[in-house]
Amino acid sequence: MSAEKIARQGLTARHIGVVVTMALTLLTAVGIIFTAAGLCYRPVSEHFGVPVSQVSLYITFVYLGQMAGAAPMGYLFDRFSAKSVCVAAALMVVVPYMGFAFYPAIWCYWVAGFVIGLGLVCIEFTMTAGILSRWFHTNYGTVTGIVFAMTGVGGVVWNIVGQFVLGPELAGWHTLYLIFGVAMAIGTVPFIAIFVKRTPQECGTLPYGMPLDAAAQAAELEAAGEQAAEEPGFRAKEVLKMPFFWTLLLGAGLLNTITTMSQLFATYVQFLGHDGWGGQALVALLLLSGTLEAFASAGQGGGKVLIGFVESRSIVAAQAIGYIGGVIGLVLMWWLPQLMGEAGIWPMFCSGLFYGLAYACSTAMLPFLVREVFGGRDFDKIYSWMITVFNGIGALGATGWALVAEGFGWHGFFIGGLIVLTVTFGLLLYTWKAGDKARRRAWYKDDAQLAAEAAAEAEAAAEGA
Repeated sequence: MSAEKIARQGLTARHIGVVVTMALTLLTAVGIIFTAAGLCYRPVSEHFGVPVSQVSLYITFVYLGQMAGAAPMGYLFDRFSAKSVCVAAALMVVVPYMGFAFYPAIWCYWVAGFVIGLGLVCIEFTMTAGILSRWFHTNYGTVTGIVFAMTGVGGVVWNIVGQFVLGPELAGWHTLYLIFGVAMAIGTVPFIAIFVKRTPQECGTLPYGMPLDAAAQAAELEAAGEQAAEEPGFRAKEVLKMPFFWTLLLGAGLLNTITTMSQLFATYVQFLGHDGWGGQALVALLLLSGTLEAFASAGQGGGKVLIGFVESRSIVAAQAIGYIGGVIGLVLMWWLPQLMGEAGIWPMFCSGLFYGLAYACSTAMLPFLVREVFGGRDFDKIYSWMITVFNGIGALGATGWALVAEGFGWHGFFIGGLIVLTVTFGLLLYTWKAGDKARRRAWYKDDAQLAAEAAAEAEAAAEGA
């Protein structure tokens, strides 16, 4: 029986509900916490009389909470009701976040950030991967891509909304935290409570694309298991001795610090609107403090599609696009307001689209690079090591860029960004070049080699006959 004639599970309202739940979670919780964080840095720092770096430190604690909570949340998710664990995790995000409007001291933000990280790692990663992989036998990659694209959409929506709630004097930050908190609550808790089930079988259906016939199911799953077992690549213990594995870890971590730069974009625009270069404030920016980050979010959303398309043909070309886009974006953000004044405002915003190409590489290129260089044999383990370092160094960047801006000014911020960008893509380029040579010696065969082997086998079979 051909694959086209096998009856398969179609898309039901339950499948759609699961996808909508994951998408709304990424749109609200992740989109607000990471892409709209910088909107309130300046007003909160002025309220407590502390440097901006002490406010941005709570994002560092969010990252640390994610690192600390990944394993425990995974254990709880597997051992207890997925719905209950995920609802509790969502509340761990929403309740401390809404507290930002009322906390009496800045250290409360840091504690809240850690608790948020514990819950966020569950609903951002554990729930999304653990549920979608069970609900979609086919098209899992497409669905995951759609869901995670919502973070970029959220970056556009929440920054545009937030800048108007803040107002020109940034006085509306208490209200903004409450509005964002309510949005996260609506976008997570009720949908998780209604739609989340660990498996579709609990709802009387099957994973999307799964054969309806039991025998066909067994045969297809067995074939998939054999294929996975035969997947070529390096073993995890082997890569620890390879220099390009360590350049991957460092490059990935530094790339995450490039993404955390965007959390200071709103603060930078607020600086331009209230103070300005040389004391020449660009008052037209007073109501547009979130627009630059919104453009950067749009750029990284579109950039994921572009990078994904290009990298399948040339990883070097994809890296070049990310690097050149990042350089153009940062340089234009830095120089246009100085050279053009208010005439440079919208061109500066558009530069966020270019910066978004570098941002997009963190999620669109890194998984592909790991699989291409190290293969699929121990991909999950190797990738998990990379993600740990990725988040660890990114946690430092969340506060580090604020310290750079405070210590060296915004000139230092952008110069530092260009230096880190250059080092990052230099390390990733070396990783690909050295890794490609190593894999070709060890396990990788390109299309020409596979075709030659197939031709040789066919010839041998013909001679034997």
